[in-house]
Amino acid sequence: MQYKRMTNRQYIHGDADGDGTPNIDDKKPFDKSKGGRVNPEVSLSNTFKYIEQKRRAAEKVAKPIAKKYGMKYRIKGTYSIINKSVRSNPNVSGDMIGLRAETIKRNTAMKKWNSFNKMNNVPKSGRDNKYKTLAGSKNPYRAFHSDFVVGGFGAEAQFRTKKFGELNDKMHIAHKQRKDTKKYLPKSKKLIKAGF
Repeated sequence: MQYKRMTNRQYIHGDADGDGTPNIDDKKPFDKSKGGRVNPEVSLSNTFKYIEQKRRAAEKVAKPIAKKYGMKYRIKGTYSIINKSVRSNPNVSGDMIGLRAETIKRNTAMKKWNSFNKMNNVPKSGRDNKYKTLAGSKNPYRAFHSDFVVGGFGAEAQFRTKKFGELNDKMHIAHKQRKDTKKYLPKSKKLIKAGF
């Protein structure tokens, strides 16, 4: 393919070097010998596809309403949606800053979490004990979270045990790719029972 004639869509979703990674997610999109994803957990190509899918669905909703009332309509463009989504949040993201502490046992992690919340005036609405909120669910993830704002940025402090940290890290990529994490449930239950 001639790169000068490549459209924006071909660049984002295409695979110029044929290595199986969409250009936008490829560290070296025009060099098959030096491939690899920019971020193994997140695909911007999939994000663009998701937005485009939502735009098509929105058009199916907007068109009949506009027709019914004799109005014109428009569907916000993909770039505009991304721009507005980021800029409409003054903290950029709820977890722009990520903090983590690991302990051996769960009760120590909980004590550190409670102390952190008190020292940083984390509101109750920003505190999430995943041992309680996910109890009985098929989600194997466990930790203590604090969501707060610091220096104008959204921050998340996570307190977990080392053993749960290992399990959570194994699940992380599957979770980000919206894959099923239920296979980790038996191990999670054993860790909970053992005080991790």
